[in-house]
Amino acid sequence: MADNDQPSSQVTHPSDLPTSKKERTPAQLEALQKARVKAAEVRAKNTELRRKERELVNAQLEEKRRLREESIQREHAERFQSKENGATEQEEAEEEEVVYQKKPKRKRRVVVVQDSSSEEEIEVKLPKQKKSEAENAEEELYRRTYQRMFEI
Repeated sequence: MADNDQPSSQVTHPSDLPTSKKERTPAQLEALQKARVKAAEVRAKNTELRRKERELVNAQLEEKRRLREESIQREHAERFQSKENGATEQEEAEEEEVVYQKKPKRKRRVVVVQDSSSEEEIEVKLPKQKKSEAENAEEELYRRTYQRMFEI
Protein backbone atom coordinates (compact mmCIF):
# COMPACT_ATOMS: atom_id res chain seq x y z
CA MET A 1 0.00 0.00 0.00
CA ALA A 2 2.82 2.40 0.79
CA ASP A 3 4.57 1.51 -2.48
CA ASN A 4 1.62 2.63 -4.59
CA ASP A 5 1.30 5.93 -2.72
CA GLN A 6 4.86 7.14 -3.63
CA PRO A 7 5.03 7.64 -7.40
CA SER A 8 7.77 10.31 -7.07
CA SER A 9 10.34 7.76 -5.88
CA GLN A 10 10.38 5.97 -9.25
CA VAL A 11 11.31 8.01 -12.30
CA THR A 12 9.87 6.82 -15.58
CA HIS A 13 11.87 7.17 -18.79
CA PRO A 14 10.31 7.71 -22.19
CA SER A 15 11.88 4.43 -23.35
CA ASP A 16 10.04 2.56 -20.58
CA LEU A 17 6.64 3.70 -21.82
CA PRO A 18 4.83 1.33 -24.18
CA THR A 19 5.02 2.54 -27.77
CA SER A 20 2.06 2.36 -30.05
CA LYS A 21 2.31 2.10 -33.82
CA LYS A 22 1.12 5.16 -35.61
CA GLU A 23 -1.29 4.58 -38.39
CA ARG A 24 0.06 5.68 -41.76
CA THR A 25 -2.03 7.22 -44.45
CA PRO A 26 -2.48 5.39 -47.77
CA ALA A 27 -0.26 7.99 -49.47
CA GLN A 28 2.51 7.33 -46.96
CA LEU A 29 2.16 3.56 -47.38
CA GLU A 30 2.32 3.93 -51.17
CA ALA A 31 5.45 6.13 -50.94
CA LEU A 32 7.04 3.63 -48.54
CA GLN A 33 6.27 0.76 -50.91
CA LYS A 34 7.77 2.66 -53.85
CA ALA A 35 10.92 3.42 -51.81
CA ARG A 36 11.26 -0.24 -50.85
CA VAL A 37 10.93 -1.35 -54.47
CA LYS A 38 13.48 1.24 -55.61
CA ALA A 39 15.92 0.23 -52.83
CA ALA A 40 15.56 -3.43 -53.81
CA GLU A 41 16.31 -2.54 -57.45
CA VAL A 42 19.38 -0.52 -56.45
CA ARG A 43 20.66 -3.34 -54.24
CA ALA A 44 20.13 -5.86 -57.06
CA LYS A 45 21.93 -3.57 -59.51
CA ASN A 46 24.87 -3.10 -57.11
CA THR A 47 25.07 -6.84 -56.47
CA GLU A 48 25.17 -7.54 -60.20
CA LEU A 49 27.83 -4.87 -60.69
CA ARG A 50 30.00 -6.37 -57.92
CA ARG A 51 29.57 -9.85 -59.41
CA LYS A 52 30.68 -8.61 -62.85
CA GLU A 53 33.62 -6.77 -61.32
CA ARG A 54 34.70 -9.93 -59.47
CA GLU A 55 34.45 -11.95 -62.69
CA LEU A 56 36.51 -9.34 -64.53
CA VAL A 57 39.23 -9.29 -61.86
CA ASN A 58 39.34 -13.10 -61.77
CA ALA A 59 39.65 -13.22 -65.57
CA GLN A 60 42.50 -10.68 -65.49
CA LEU A 61 44.30 -12.61 -62.78
CA GLU A 62 43.89 -15.85 -64.70
CA GLU A 63 45.26 -14.21 -67.86
CA LYS A 64 48.27 -12.84 -65.97
CA ARG A 65 48.86 -16.23 -64.37
CA ARG A 66 48.67 -17.94 -67.77
CA LEU A 67 51.07 -15.44 -69.40
CA ARG A 68 53.51 -15.74 -66.52
CA GLU A 69 53.44 -19.53 -66.71
CA GLU A 70 53.99 -19.46 -70.48
CA SER A 71 56.91 -17.06 -70.21
CA ILE A 72 58.52 -19.15 -67.46
CA GLN A 73 58.08 -22.34 -69.49
CA ARG A 74 59.49 -20.68 -72.60
CA GLU A 75 62.47 -19.17 -70.77
CA HIS A 76 63.17 -22.43 -68.97
CA ALA A 77 63.11 -24.32 -72.25
CA GLU A 78 65.40 -21.77 -73.91
CA ARG A 79 67.93 -21.81 -71.09
CA PHE A 80 68.17 -25.52 -70.60
CA GLN A 81 67.98 -26.37 -74.29
CA SER A 82 70.69 -23.82 -74.96
CA LYS A 83 72.85 -25.44 -72.28
CA GLU A 84 72.41 -28.83 -73.94
CA ASN A 85 73.06 -27.29 -77.34
CA GLY A 86 75.78 -25.14 -75.83
CA ALA A 87 77.72 -28.20 -74.75
CA THR A 88 77.96 -29.39 -78.35
CA GLU A 89 78.64 -25.87 -79.62
CA GLN A 90 81.25 -25.38 -76.92
CA GLU A 91 83.20 -28.37 -78.20
CA GLU A 92 83.21 -26.74 -81.62
CA ALA A 93 84.02 -23.33 -80.16
CA GLU A 94 87.05 -24.61 -78.27
CA GLU A 95 89.03 -24.46 -81.45
CA GLU A 96 88.13 -20.81 -81.96
CA GLU A 97 88.34 -19.83 -78.31
CA VAL A 98 90.32 -16.69 -77.54
CA VAL A 99 92.35 -16.71 -74.38
CA TYR A 100 92.60 -13.40 -72.56
CA GLN A 101 95.58 -12.82 -70.36
CA LYS A 102 95.72 -10.41 -67.49
CA LYS A 103 98.24 -7.65 -67.60
CA PRO A 104 101.15 -8.25 -65.28
CA LYS A 105 101.00 -6.13 -62.16
CA ARG A 106 103.12 -3.04 -62.30
CA LYS A 107 105.88 -2.93 -59.78
CA ARG A 108 106.09 -0.07 -57.37
CA ARG A 109 108.48 2.53 -58.50
CA VAL A 110 110.41 4.40 -55.90
CA VAL A 111 111.48 7.84 -56.99
CA VAL A 112 114.31 9.33 -55.04
CA VAL A 113 114.94 13.02 -55.40
CA GLN A 114 118.29 14.13 -54.09
CA ASP A 115 119.07 17.74 -53.53
CA SER A 116 122.57 18.50 -54.74
CA SER A 117 123.20 21.15 -52.10
CA SER A 118 122.87 18.81 -49.18
CA GLU A 119 123.69 15.14 -49.17
CA GLU A 120 121.91 14.50 -45.89
CA GLU A 121 118.45 15.48 -47.12
CA ILE A 122 116.92 12.72 -49.18
CA GLU A 123 113.31 12.93 -50.21
CA VAL A 124 111.53 9.76 -51.22
CA LYS A 125 108.24 9.97 -53.10
CA LEU A 126 106.14 6.84 -53.19
CA PRO A 127 103.21 6.46 -55.55
CA LYS A 128 99.78 6.64 -53.99
CA GLN A 129 98.54 3.27 -52.85
CA LYS A 130 95.32 2.06 -54.34
CA LYS A 131 92.69 0.99 -51.85
CA SER A 132 91.40 -2.54 -52.00
CA GLU A 133 87.98 -3.12 -53.52
CA ALA A 134 86.54 -4.13 -50.14
CA GLU A 135 87.63 -0.82 -48.62
CA ASN A 136 86.24 1.09 -51.63
CA ALA A 137 82.88 -0.67 -51.35
CA GLU A 138 82.75 -0.04 -47.61
CA GLU A 139 83.71 3.61 -48.09
CA GLU A 140 81.09 4.03 -50.82
CA LEU A 141 78.41 2.48 -48.60
CA TYR A 142 79.39 4.82 -45.77
CA ARG A 143 79.31 7.83 -48.08
CA ARG A 144 75.84 6.96 -49.45
CA THR A 145 74.48 6.36 -45.95
CA TYR A 146 75.95 9.65 -44.78
CA GLN A 147 74.37 11.49 -47.72
CA ARG A 148 70.97 9.93 -47.04
CA MET A 149 71.15 10.81 -43.36
CA PHE A 150 72.18 14.41 -43.86
CA GLU A 151 70.75 14.91 -47.35
CA ILE A 152 73.85 16.41 -48.86
